[in-house]
Amino acid sequence: MPRADDLPNIASELRPVPATTNILGVKGVGEAGTTAALAAVMNAVADALPEAPDIDMPATPERVWRAITASSDI
Repeated sequence: MPRADDLPNIASELRPVPATTNILGVKGVGEAGTTAALAAVMNAVADALPEAPDIDMPATPERVWRAITASSDI
């Protein structure tokens, strides 16, 4: 099994290139921050519902209500 000392040295560099499309010169990262948020919210919704039903996105009020009533019919 390879170990950390078996790997070659890795050098990293920064090469900042300001954006020309806005006055601040900054670039966005798109949707990187929302990736885990969607799963966390859907897990919270499923945990809050009785008997943890399968519920798909988007968790609209109607879908949540249907999941609640479907689990109470059992």
